[in-house]
Amino acid sequence: MKFSLYMDDSETEKLFSYLRWIVAIVAFIMFYFPPLSERLQYDSTSFPLLFGLSIAYISLAQFALTRFSKKEKYFTILTKGGILFDFIAFFWLLALTGEVLSPIFPVAFLIIMHATIYWRTKGAVFSSIGVTVGYSALLLIGETWTFETIFVFIMNSFFVWIVGLFGSMIVLRERLHMKQKEIFKELMITDYLTGLFNHRSFQEQIRLLASGSKSFTLILGDIDHFKYVNDTYGHMAGDLVLKEIGHIFHELANEYKGVAFRYGGEEFAFLLSESSPTHIEAFMSDLYTGLKEKSFTEDRLRITMSFGGATSSQFDSIDRLVVSVDQLLYKAKASGRNQAIVYAGKSTICYQNSSILNKETITSLT
Repeated sequence: MKFSLYMDDSETEKLFSYLRWIVAIVAFIMFYFPPLSERLQYDSTSFPLLFGLSIAYISLAQFALTRFSKKEKYFTILTKGGILFDFIAFFWLLALTGEVLSPIFPVAFLIIMHATIYWRTKGAVFSSIGVTVGYSALLLIGETWTFETIFVFIMNSFFVWIVGLFGSMIVLRERLHMKQKEIFKELMITDYLTGLFNHRSFQEQIRLLASGSKSFTLILGDIDHFKYVNDTYGHMAGDLVLKEIGHIFHELANEYKGVAFRYGGEEFAFLLSESSPTHIEAFMSDLYTGLKEKSFTEDRLRITMSFGGATSSQFDSIDRLVVSVDQLLYKAKASGRNQAIVYAGKSTICYQNSSILNKETITSLT
């Protein structure tokens, strides 16, 4: 497992979840481990309730983090709601462990950092204010004001704001670097016009699939008479066609748990994790239906495409698979275009629009 300090929101929230477990365990030891509890003698009246609620929330959060993606609304509620929970639990524990002189006060710095990650500068400022106000309340309701108490209060409050300001600068810079890194990575693997993965990504993905033991399906496609579209309607219309096809292919690939690519120019590619004839037939039917129902310009321009495809289990190398699929694509275009020829198992299946024209049993493409 590769370790990196650059973490996305999901990884960051998992880290804070682990830190909650650590704080809960440390607090339990402070109250119930005799060598410590007998010396510290903290008020444990309400600690069982606090500990029970904390374990319940931490367990729920840990479970949810493994089930929800960061794009779901529940993830947002969980992460931002967790900061509020941390704030309440922190001051509850602070009140039980010595108030102003509590040894667990440094946890406040983690809360400030957590808030800064999600609310940036506002998070740093408001969390620092919240900690300062809550800490001041503990001082005011305290039974005795000694020099030590006031001195510790001033120093801790001072460093809360130091961490809030300088810590937020560090966190924001780290998040900016991570965002830039994601943007650069996206530019490296994504085609800017269609939004699909590019040829470089295709080469990486097909080699990754080929390194496994499971058979997969490669489909290459080419827009029929695309030069005519550019010459007649202009290159802007041609770009619009490519962009709209990208949208169609992206949605279709997701539906079939595959990946769509802009292979180059007006050529596209699909990598499907399934290779059964039934799966391929359903995919090709939906593919041609999507193209047939789409109008690409205000003049209701219709676009047709030709495809070649094959399953990887019939080939001993990636190069032979790609070359053979390219030959099937060329054969589909030479046979009249607007059709697909897919080599699945021991047969080739020819599609036109969303229907199967014929099936032919063969032993090899060569």
